[in-house]
Amino acid sequence: MFDLFNINEIFSDKNKKNKKKKNIFAIKANNKKKNHDKAIRIEKIFKGETNSKPNNKKKNHDKKSKIDKIFKIDKISQNNKNIIAKEKTKVPDAKPIIFIPGISGSELFTIDEKYLSDIERKTGMISSGNEEHAKRLWLPQGYDAKELNEDLKITNEAYGLQEGDFRGLKVFDRHVGPGAANAVLLNALLIKFPDRPIYQFSYDWRKSNTLTMKKLDAFIKTIRKKGKVDIVAHSMGGLVAAHYIREHGGRVDKFISLCTPYEGAPHAYNQMASGNIFGGIKDVILENLFGIEKEVVQGYDGLVELYPTQKMLASYPYQKILNKENFDKIISKKYKDYDDLLEKLHEAGASEDFEPHEIQSRMKSYLGANRFGRFLKKAKIYRRHRSFSEPINLLYRPRTMFIVGEGIDTQVSGYYSVDDANETIIKEMVTKEGDGLVPMFSACMGQRLDQMPEEIREKFQKIKSTHMGMLMDLRAMDAMCKFLSED
Repeated sequence: MFDLFNINEIFSDKNKKNKKKKNIFAIKANNKKKNHDKAIRIEKIFKGETNSKPNNKKKNHDKKSKIDKIFKIDKISQNNKNIIAKEKTKVPDAKPIIFIPGISGSELFTIDEKYLSDIERKTGMISSGNEEHAKRLWLPQGYDAKELNEDLKITNEAYGLQEGDFRGLKVFDRHVGPGAANAVLLNALLIKFPDRPIYQFSYDWRKSNTLTMKKLDAFIKTIRKKGKVDIVAHSMGGLVAAHYIREHGGRVDKFISLCTPYEGAPHAYNQMASGNIFGGIKDVILENLFGIEKEVVQGYDGLVELYPTQKMLASYPYQKILNKENFDKIISKKYKDYDDLLEKLHEAGASEDFEPHEIQSRMKSYLGANRFGRFLKKAKIYRRHRSFSEPINLLYRPRTMFIVGEGIDTQVSGYYSVDDANETIIKEMVTKEGDGLVPMFSACMGQRLDQMPEEIREKFQKIKSTHMGMLMDLRAMDAMCKFLSED
């Protein structure tokens, strides 16, 4: 049996000494190199360095290669090993920071159950020492279509990877999500808070957020038997955190939510109905190269829980086309907000609103009554009175901050159309009210910033950035670190 209290020994990379090196995806390596420069800029900003200060030594250092620069962060990791060693001799009192990524932000692994410990089963994460016995599912490598579809079925168990406190890991040893998507954010935390344990909670994002919440609870209990933690969550990770705070709010001190779709995202409904995961060119590549079947993706409960809620459907109603020629002409133009677009469509007699219950009836028909009922139930859980008409309780929670994206073309609603094969398809309606994936109305929990009471409005930071770009946006990183630094 593992000692649940000593998580750094459970999930250390000491067991990796004799492990064969895994093949690393080219895309992950390339993205890591691209993110290195941004990580270095973050380090300089947080250390108070500016380019305006004369520094001849710095000019000489600029001649070094990018790969040399990143070892500045490695030195921090090496220094932090001394801190970790000291903490092992006493009860650790430094409050941990846990990062929860969004959908597809965790690498998934399958493994023979005989290798798993009780703690790995409870947390849904294998230790780094077990990685040699596991098979990585995401991103796929060396797959044929049949094998990939079989492995990615929702009925097959998959696990995240837990490496313990990131302070003791070298940059290139860290698993920071597919394509190293989470690297910049985690590096910012490591640099700004060298005396605090930093963890990434990796999870099977295909499954329900309420199930993932239970695994998060088990994980937090392993790293901190008593006391509180701080949580930083991106996208669907914020929904996992919302469920956890609803049940275990006393264990969380500060909570930072980045681009979380609390009222769902029309993009998720449209793409899942089409059998996609990301949408756009990424899905074309996945389908053509790896042959992911629609039926596989459509089984993911995690995606269903991103469907737009009743409040989202009422504020950004889907459209029923009355005059296709006028409709196509009007929506081909850019609009700052949806109200302006609807006004022009309705004045021209081009369309009319679907009522929310009509769209939900279509969702129910698509998902089936039981599955749709589970979606409605889970979408209500973290609201104040478990009703769609009530605001989400996190709005009133102290020591909470929300970072939301705006100014990027974002699907805020949709309309039904018939394609060449005479099949009904859902098409997107786009405005600048979001981060490219999540509408700002949803990230603001069904509220409009300009209509919020001042005490609630102060909890929100609005940044023009894309959904994934927020994970490496210097303004977002600065706001995050300042908030975590405050008493």
